Amino acid sequence: MAKPKPKIEKDTAERWLLTYADLMNLLLIFFIILYAMSQVEQDKFQQLAQSLREAFGDKNTGGVISQGGAGVSLINLDSIAPSNVIPAKLEEQQLDELKKKVDEVVEKKGLKGEIDVDVQERGVIISISAQLMFNSGSADLMPHSKPTIQEIGELLKEVPGKQIKVEGHTDTDPIKTSLFPSNWELSSGRATNVLRLLIDQVKIDPTRISSVGYGEFRPKVPNTSETNKATNRRVDIVILRDAYDKAEAGQAPVITKPAAASSSTEGAKDTTKTHTQQPLKKSGTSTGTTSKSTTVNKHSETVTNNHTTCLLYTSDAADE
Repeated sequence: MAKPKPKIEKDTAERWLLTYADLMNLLLIFFIILYAMSQVEQDKFQQLAQSLREAFGDKNTGGVISQGGAGVSLINLDSIAPSNVIPAKLEEQQLDELKKKVDEVVEKKGLKGEIDVDVQERGVIISISAQLMFNSGSADLMPHSKPTIQEIGELLKEVPGKQIKVEGHTDTDPIKTSLFPSNWELSSGRATNVLRLLIDQVKIDPTRISSVGYGEFRPKVPNTSETNKATNRRVDIVILRDAYDKAEAGQAPVITKPAAASSSTEGAKDTTKTHTQQPLKKSGTSTGTTSKSTTVNKHSETVTNNHTTCLLYTSDAADE
């Protein structure tokens, strides 16, 4: 009878070392990958960022601002994550840089106190004292003020795509002349003349700029002293942030009310427009014997694809 073979007992006392060694290898590979991903070449990163902006329909071709070092960290989520924070930060840096350049012009010309520059919620506000540009009761720019405005205008051209608003302001002292029956006309005339200088001489795109007069109704400080009144007599050049400039450029969405009845058939594919004109006259009598008549043209526009009717009223008659 054959003898049974003796059982061979395996030594399992150090099997844990295999699992431990595998874990160490995996951790080493993991951290090597993290290190390799943490640095990229700046040029390639800019090309990738630009391609992504174009793919998502962003026409802003501004490059990524270098923050020093050999590359851009991918671990810093604030730098690469799709978010509105990045454009906002870049816009803030752009506006701060513009403010710095205008401040340099003001300091070079010794006009501190006559020209104030501030970054506010709606954008950069360059506030120019009326005493620097106009004689009392006049909207004509004084010749010595034009080079300063032109130099500031050249800086505005370095901020492409931003809407610019020129705002005229006066104090509470009343005015009544043949040219300026009130402060409304005076403030509007001053703002318009600054606008014309920026368009005609500096060649700023007319589609980017507009002017408005506020009279005495938007003061910086209360009109309680001559010093405060001088502060309130000003023209503000406002470079609007992106959040504000769409409405200024006439790109705000138009809200229309649905018509009570539509002559179109639901589901029509073609768009048709109907224009009718009705002269409506409204007569009234002012103090004395002078009468006024106003003609209002009513234009109705029917769009068949969405069953909406838009009504536009315009006043055509002037006071006689």
